[in-house]
Parts: sequence; C-alpha cells; structure tokens
Amino acid sequence: MWCLKIVLIVVVCCMVGTAYGSIQTTSVEVYTDGLAHISTQITPEEGSPALNVALLGSEIDNFIATGQNNILLTAEMGENSVLLNTFDSDTVLVKYDVHDLISKDGRIWTFAVDSNTRYTLIMPDGAVIVGMNVIPIALEMVDGKAYLEIPSGEAVITYILSADRDSIDVSTTVDGASDDNMVLWVLGMFGALGAFVAVWYYRRPTVHIQSSKTASTPESIFERIPDLREDDKEILRYLSQNGGEASESSIRKKFLQPRTTMWRTVKRLERVGAVSVIKKDSLNIVRLRYDQEHAP
Repeated sequence: MWCLKIVLIVVVCCMVGTAYGSIQTTSVEVYTDGLAHISTQITPEEGSPALNVALLGSEIDNFIATGQNNILLTAEMGENSVLLNTFDSDTVLVKYDVHDLISKDGRIWTFAVDSNTRYTLIMPDGAVIVGMNVIPIALEMVDGKAYLEIPSGEAVITYILSADRDSIDVSTTVDGASDDNMVLWVLGMFGALGAFVAVWYYRRPTVHIQSSKTASTPESIFERIPDLREDDKEILRYLSQNGGEASESSIRKKFLQPRTTMWRTVKRLERVGAVSVIKKDSLNIVRLRYDQEHAP
C-alpha cells in the first residue's frame, strides 16, 4: 500500500504594518511547543486617534495592547487585523501569541513568515538550525538561544530541538543509521556551516578608501547630497562632532524635537544615504555614511 506523505509548511503573510503609524521594533520568540510570541512597538502618526495593526497569523491568543503609562488600549479585532484607540499615546506596544507560524514534520520544525519589515527572531533554547533561505542581518547567541535579525521578505527556517538531536545515535550514522537520522546529521552539519559563514560575512572588517581629505567630513556628504535641508545638515554636523554616531534619543534631546518628528528625519537621512541606522541593545544608533554606496 502506497502512503503519500504531505509536508505542509504554513507560510503566513505578515503584513506587520499600520495604517496610521510606523513599526519601531518587532520580535518573534519561538517556544519549544511551536507557539510564537509576538511583541511589536509602534509609533502612531501624530494626530491619529486610531491605529490599524495587521496581525502576524490568524490563530491569535492572549492579545494585549498598551499605550503611554501602560494604559490598556481598547481593541476591535478583525479577521487579520486589530483597530486600536491610541488615546494620543506616543508609542503603542502590542503583544500576542500565534499558533500557526510553525509546523512540524517528524523531527523537523519549520518557521515560515513573509514580512514587509525586519524583525528579531528568538529561537528556542538549544535549537539547531538546519536550513534557511535568508542570510540574517545579525546573529547572536544569548544564554543558549539564537537571536537572528531577519530582513524583510519571505523567510523559511527549519530547525531541530536539542531533545530530538540528543535522541540521535551518532555512532550509527555511518553504517547502520536510518535515512531520517542521516538526513538530520547532514542537515545539521550544513546548517552549522551556513551560520558560521553568515556571521563571518557580516562581521568581517570593511575597508573604506578615502579619496580626499574631505572624504570623512560632513561637507563631503553635503557635496554628495546637495538637496539636504539646513536642519538636516545641523544633525550631520552634530554626529561628526560626536565621533560620527549618536543614539536617536540623544539627537532628539539635543535638537528638542518630538519623537515622531525625529524618527521621520532620521528615516529621511537614511533613505538619501547620509546616515545608517543600527540596533544596539534597545537603542537606534545613527551613524554618518561617508561612502557613496546606496547613495541616490
């Protein structure tokens, strides 16, 4: 009797976005039972009393949304989104659990998401990644858990858990191993090699060739991007005086700007290639870009 084995990978279209706001950070923590916990921080558009947030997945549990001073926000749940009353909060924190981001076939677990924003993926303790279709922006191990910064777009990541890994008899993988064990062993080797190569690639030193004495001054950026506003130039000069970088919050305090206004300014400077933004702990670090890569 023929048996047809169907492996169903649930790819959830993740419209992690809002109608009247901007995503600041999103994290997806995966648990050993296949549950995923989502945490998203959003900056609502100024003057907008409501915030429409598309949900990551359809099987939602334990939904909670809080605004300024941890005030609970009223929520109207839709099929794939939720409408929030922001109560004029500067930031909104949305948390919930999802059951349909992860599937399992035998010992192999599969996480699959199609996201239009980058996010931090926190793998279960002791999980071993055996395959992925994307190269992480960053990868870090914290207390046995892998933290991966995943770019926007479709991501499919397969992994095994330590309990399943430990149940494999490595001594029999050459002569007497079953096909499943041999596949897991080979996938684990390639997965570890791929993770090493990804980390090396993104952490390798980068050599910048300076073409003139002004190549590392704000004036070189002004020449490259002549349409900068005067207030933008002041921010770039401040970054230069501060060693070439500063946190977004310190820039906002320096120039006495509202949070959303400064966030838009930084995004505009990043878009034209004047600065780059990196995540360091819970801070957005704004760094001058002297090179012409990605410049308009």
